[in-house]
Amino acid sequence: MRYNLKEEPQENAEVINRITREFDERAQDDADRKIVRASDLLKRKVQEIPMLFAPVFPRKGVALFAGTSDAGKSMLLRNMAISVATGRDFLGWKFKGVHRSCIFVATEDDEDATSYLLGKHEERYGDAADDLEKLRFLFDSENIVSELDKELTLEPADLVIIDAYSDVFDGKEQNNAAQTRTFINKFKNLAGKHDCLFLFLHHTGKRTEDLAPSKNNFLGSQSLEASVRLGIELRADRSNSDLRHFCIVKGNYLGSQYKQSSFVLKMDKSFTFTETGDRVPFEDLALPNTGKNQPKGKHPEDYTKEQHLSFLRDAVQYPVSKNKMTSAIQERFGVSDQPARKFVDYYIEKEFLKAIEGGTYPVYQINEGELPF
Repeated sequence: MRYNLKEEPQENAEVINRITREFDERAQDDADRKIVRASDLLKRKVQEIPMLFAPVFPRKGVALFAGTSDAGKSMLLRNMAISVATGRDFLGWKFKGVHRSCIFVATEDDEDATSYLLGKHEERYGDAADDLEKLRFLFDSENIVSELDKELTLEPADLVIIDAYSDVFDGKEQNNAAQTRTFINKFKNLAGKHDCLFLFLHHTGKRTEDLAPSKNNFLGSQSLEASVRLGIELRADRSNSDLRHFCIVKGNYLGSQYKQSSFVLKMDKSFTFTETGDRVPFEDLALPNTGKNQPKGKHPEDYTKEQHLSFLRDAVQYPVSKNKMTSAIQERFGVSDQPARKFVDYYIEKEFLKAIEGGTYPVYQINEGELPF
């Protein structure tokens, strides 16, 4: 757009005022929009992803930490919370937080149990009460999102740990993809607003502990795993009760070297964990004959009912043909055409699917209304 400035001062002033108004209006239009321009992103000169514990835990977003009930998940996350509040490194990963502050939402342990467990940690590290001033616990909340929003506004935090996911999930069905995404998005918005990391404690399927660690082992909808930046599975060692395997099964910003072998941890009598420096390939953590090939789903029985339903709710929410369903199974479970067809037969036999007649060829849809779970 061109403007001709003339010799007359009054006319020049009018042109300048018009230009100023147009730029102000354009700036206001941009301010009212949610769009972010690539030029503005490039001007930030971001050289690396901001981290909480480098290089594993990002400073902002939503992460998932899952395992069996006897793995010591809550204990390890309590160690992590104390590391944030004291500014210490965690499992050898460098602390790079900003506030040295953490909120721990405890739905399973009460105040007395938490006091006892903190005392055990004090025996190991000698932290005084004042050293943990910035570690806050929330034991009871009817509206977790608004309560955390209020608390983070009053006092920022680097990390919010929620123990456990199942207790705060506000949808009707954890295997429902739409409900799961809606729930996780609330915490993504909080993470963006308050520039912190939300870490959910969750569970893996009962039968999956015999398989190799995998992001497919998490209970619930596949959209849960797809919605988080970082996914970790913790499992007990089969031969040494003091050892745990810290398995990074999903990491958007991590190289493959972090996601192929476990980090072996040792748990002592004070319920604290230390890194041993050892690593074990994921396939070696599976029972014999259930290693690399098993998670790829050579047989439908290799997966839990929850995993099958999670897949079906995502892929067969609307009527699809057998061929399209077979392709989706191949992609989801990593199998070839013939095993994928066995999955389809299995779903029909178990009445997970219902046939929709009317066309030249039958199409199938998840039998949601008839399933008793």
